[in-house]
This record gives sequence, structure tokens and C-alpha cells, in this order.
Amino acid sequence: METAVTKLETLFQKVESDLDYIRHRLEFEILKGLPDDLAPEENPVALLEEISMVKSRYKMLCMKMKKVFEEQRESIKRISAALVNTMKIVWVLKQRAGLERLPLSEEEQAAALELTVQLVMEEPSSLGSTSTASTEEEH
Repeated sequence: METAVTKLETLFQKVESDLDYIRHRLEFEILKGLPDDLAPEENPVALLEEISMVKSRYKMLCMKMKKVFEEQRESIKRISAALVNTMKIVWVLKQRAGLERLPLSEEEQAAALELTVQLVMEEPSSLGSTSTASTEEEH
């Protein structure tokens, strides 16, 4: 996901650079003195205005994309943390109720391992704080 965002950012930067080049090139052509009888669609001034509008739209889109990416990342962190806490609560409730703990299936083990690895990679401090809170509750 992050590589896709990086690629999009790079693409937007290239487009912005290309638009700047086109704008400078058009300004140069205007200064050279183009004939006055140009058709409206060939008018460099109108093209410059349109390029500026497109450039501002790209900047807005890029900012929105970054915001969505950050919000998505935060949502994933919150959901993962909530899931880990729920799994811990269920485990504690099963122990207190005296229910036999069945071994996890291979799929459940893989999912639990992946979730734990993601949390450790993203925020090791938050994982430690939740485990100390659950340890204090047990004593």
C-alpha cells in the first residue's frame, strides 16, 4: 500500500514538473511574439490559465490522497489493537470460567502471528502497555 502511495506521489511530482516546464515554454513563446490572429484554443494565455487550474487540482488531489492514507493507517492500527485486546479478554474469560482451551487451528495461529507481528512492527510501546495492564488485572 505504501509503495503505491509513493509511486503516486512521484507521479504527481513529475506531472507538476512537466506542467511548470510547459508554462515556462508558453511564456517564452508569448514573449517571442506570436501572431495576433490565433484561434482561441491556441491562445497561450488561455492555455496558461488552464494549466494553472490543472496544477492546483493535482495538488489538492495529492493532499487528499495523503490524508486518506494516514487515516487508513490509523484505522488499521486501532482495529488491530482492539482485536488483540478482544482476544486477550476472551482468553481471560475462558480461563476464569474454567472452559477448556482448545488448540488454535493452523489458520488461527497464522492470523494471530501476523497480527502480533504487525502490532510489534508498528508500535511496540502500545503493545507493552496493554500487556502490563492485563497483567495488573490478573494479580
